[in-house]
Formats: sequence, C-alpha cells, structure tokens
Amino acid sequence: MRPISTELFDSLTGLRKRCERALGGLRSRVDIAGESLFLYHAGIGEDKVRFGLFGRDLLTTALMIAEPMFMAAAIRFSCATIGQECDPKTGEEPGRGIHEFDDVEQRGLSTRYNAAEVSLLLLITAAVYWQKTKDATIIKAEKRALTAAIYYLLAHLQEGLFFEDPGRYGATHYALRATYWKDAGLPGRMDPEYPVVYTLVQAQAVAALRAAALLSGPLGIQEDMEKITEKAIDRLLTDLWDEATNYPLIGMDRTGKISGISSDGLHMLAYLRRGDIPKGRLAGITAGASRLGTRYGYRTYAPDQPEYSPSNYHLGSIWPYEQFFIAKGALIHYQPVILKGSLGMVRALERLDFPELVCWDGKKLAGGGCDLQLWSVAYPLGIYALLLETDKGANVRLF
Repeated sequence: MRPISTELFDSLTGLRKRCERALGGLRSRVDIAGESLFLYHAGIGEDKVRFGLFGRDLLTTALMIAEPMFMAAAIRFSCATIGQECDPKTGEEPGRGIHEFDDVEQRGLSTRYNAAEVSLLLLITAAVYWQKTKDATIIKAEKRALTAAIYYLLAHLQEGLFFEDPGRYGATHYALRATYWKDAGLPGRMDPEYPVVYTLVQAQAVAALRAAALLSGPLGIQEDMEKITEKAIDRLLTDLWDEATNYPLIGMDRTGKISGISSDGLHMLAYLRRGDIPKGRLAGITAGASRLGTRYGYRTYAPDQPEYSPSNYHLGSIWPYEQFFIAKGALIHYQPVILKGSLGMVRALERLDFPELVCWDGKKLAGGGCDLQLWSVAYPLGIYALLLETDKGANVRLF
C-alpha cells in the first residue's frame, strides 16, 4: 500500500505546522517524585485546562508520535505514579498505572486509578522506546515500576483472559462506568457486572506480554511470556468473538457477552501482529468497518444500534486519535479499505483544528468535547510519520 498522495501530503504538512502552536498550549512543567518533567495536559476547554495529566493520554500520545523525549517523559511519569497498595476509593493496585493525576471524585469515589490498560501501555511504550533508541538506561532505572507493571498484567490474566475486577482490592465498582478509554459506559450496561473483560484491552494485553518478553532481559524477568501470549490470542479469537456477526465483542462480563459493532474491533488491530488473526476473522472486521465508516473516519459505534447517536461521547462520535490506531492496524494487517477510511480525519481536522471528538450527522460536521485535545494534536504528527514510513516500503508493526 502506498497511501500518500500529493494532496494528502500537503494537507498533513499544513496540519503539522499548526500542531506546534497547539502543543505549546498544553505543555506544563511538573515536579513529580523529586524530578522535573515537561508533560502535557490532556485537554483544554473554554481557554482553561479541563483535563490535566492522564497516564493513558500521555502514553497513547507517546505511541502515536514516537518521539524519544516525549516517550521518556511519559514513561517516567507513569513509573513515578504507579500503584503501590490497594485502595478501594481510588482503584489503586500494586503495579496499576495512574489514570488521572488530579483527585477527581465521582459517585463517592476517586478516578485516580480508574484505567485498566495504563500499565499495559506503559510496557508497550517502554518496549517501543528501547527498540527505537537502543538505550536501556530508563528501562534499568525504572526496573521496580516496570516489573510491578508486568506482575500487574500477569495477575489480571486468568487462563489467558485479562479480567478487570474491583473486588481484587475490596471495592464493588469504580468511579467511572468503564475502565478502558471508552469510560462513559458500555451499551446495555449502567456498570459492568464484574468481573469484566474488554476486548480492546485484551488485545493490548497481548502486545504488553510481547513487550514484557522484550524487556525481560534488562529487567531480569524469567516468566515464559510466549505461552501466555498464545493463550491470550486464542481467548481473544474465541471467547471475545461474536460468531453471529463475525466481529469482535465489545466485552464480556458476569452476565454475558457485550455485543455491538464498535470501533474497538478496528482499533485492536494496531496491538496485534500480522498472522494473529485468521483471514476469515479479518474479513468480518472489514465488513463491520463498512457500518462504522464516514467520510471523516470511523465512528465509535455503528448506526442502527441501541443507544447510538452521532454526537454520543463513545457511542457514535468519531475520535481523531483513534483513527491513527485504526490506520496503523490496517497497515499491519494489510487492509487498504480500512486505511483509506481512517484518513478522512485529515479533512475534518483541517476544518475543526484539534477537538476531542468529531460529530457528523450526515450533513453537519462539528467538534465536540474539549476544544483542544492532546491526542487529537498527535494525529497529524503520528499519521504523517506512519504513512511516510510505509511509503518508503517499511514493514509496519508495533515493535
């Protein structure tokens, strides 16, 4: 696939120039654990910080732009704030990555550690950083935290499935309705009936296991990650697959399967390697993508499903940052139709700048959420580098 046209190149060049100014508005110097780090707020709305420092956002952005200094700062921040103990109010567990640095309360609890996948993203980012720079200094310096993240990952895996359960630390629920990036809630559920498995997080767990295997040398880890990884892939393709639609489930909790044509099925491809998913399963994902596609990228949730709305936060809107991972997954698994659909976000950002999300009802295009979102700014930077790499004939994979 050679996806860069002259028109697309020119559009991305113009957007990248605007990114520098936008990033400057999000940048902040923060002192954490005796270290001064340059980090970036997650989002600004009405000229003030609406979302501060988020582990998920910093690590996700680091994976998108793959710039060593940004990756190093995100790794240090996540390691400095990694969970040390069990806390039923914040969701903290040993080895669990921080969600929200500021103390924000909802439903009588704190959101501070309300993200299942931050530790997984930390391991993945550390592996990408090491492979890109060949410098193990940070890996060795953060050995304690990275090792804790690996054992957090292994502790949540049961026969290959990555389970999320607040009962592990004495709670019944979290402050947030869901503890992966679509945290506003799941279709058909006010809250999951814990324990729950999120399909996208399961794919991230596969990548994190591979990252842990790569990092095991400098960290001195002796676990057999290969067998565990094979089991996790097998469970993804069986337990977390909807045979009726030949499309990945959104998740599975104690009451049963959480079905729906969701962008999670496209997004997860970025965390898997070519060959992990059989051709028949890939064909199902491509068919599902046609129901999610718009001229501006892929919706989070397909129309004609319960709770769908083109402006719904996680059940119908289009998220700029997610289009990068959909594009990367399409390149890894050689899905040119999906790749082309994800690049429609370039046109949207040319018109809207860098909002948190994009709403498209078939007639009107509008931004939603924060006026300026960190990982939306990262989209043009990341997609430009990704497409340039592909145009030069490089093989795309996570690490």
